[in-house]
Amino acid sequence: MPKDSTIVFYDATCVLCDRSILWLIKNDFEDSFRFSHLNSSFAKQQSFPISQEAISILTSDGLYLKSSQAVLFLLLKTTRYKFLHLFLSKIPIKILDVFYFKIAANRYRWFGNYDNCKIPDERIKHKFLDF
Repeated sequence: MPKDSTIVFYDATCVLCDRSILWLIKNDFEDSFRFSHLNSSFAKQQSFPISQEAISILTSDGLYLKSSQAVLFLLLKTTRYKFLHLFLSKIPIKILDVFYFKIAANRYRWFGNYDNCKIPDERIKHKFLDF
């Protein structure tokens, strides 16, 4: 794993989360993201509380971010979508979190969920921890 990697902790049975991870991989031109599902042994070894209800990240600088702050950080790191980060960063984080948690609370109902954690494709498997 590259030392300057950002680790993204995600709900591996959530269809929205899975598609978001695939989007991040497609837009990770610097190969700086690594992924760990919430129930992995790697995630369970962390000293900070990883939320089941929100995307969480551990930056290469050791910062733990979750929810809207994590999304803003990831958008900033995807070079193609910095304009979206610029737009969303003008909105107060408390307001962004209201929208974030509304989507998170309804993600299974609106987007569905898998019975099991999906195993990544061989060409992207190196980006996932604990597979």
